[in-house]
Amino acid sequence: MKKKDQIAMDAEYARKLQEEEESLAQDKDAQATDSKEEMEKEEEEIIKSINETLAQKAVKRRRLREQPKEAEDLKKQLEVVADEDDDVFVEATP
Repeated sequence: MKKKDQIAMDAEYARKLQEEEESLAQDKDAQATDSKEEMEKEEEEIIKSINETLAQKAVKRRRLREQPKEAEDLKKQLEVVADEDDDVFVEATP
């Protein structure tokens, strides 16, 4: 084999290696970008669930505060009425 042929083969081989390295680097960058996007999505979901949890707790506290008031209002509206037959009925007043 002549020296020129060997140089040409070496140059071709080097070019193929460089293309392969560039391709691998691009794949690695793409994977890093994908994993970064996935991590950002996961973080958003976690933050959203935390915010929902806080909102749910606030609603629950509000309900717990309102329940005794509602019970008192209902008790005020209920009146026990005696019947001649000694039966006891409960009527709600508007």
